[in-house]
Amino acid sequence: MHSAEQKEFLQATAWLRPFTRWAAAFSFRTTGYLPEAVRNLPLKLVKRMLARQHKRAGSGCKPG
Repeated sequence: MHSAEQKEFLQATAWLRPFTRWAAAFSFRTTGYLPEAVRNLPLKLVKRMLARQHKRAGSGCKPG
């Protein structure tokens, strides 16, 4: 089960899910045709957007 913070994060990033699927499909489809840096650029953009949203949500690692 997801915690309340995880549910909020998933809801806040739901708009990004279709782009994430497209980026992954693009990377797989262009294997062998495009250089790795170009193929993975959309995935890197998604990663940065998710990291920014995660930081904005304040749900980082908690001191233990």
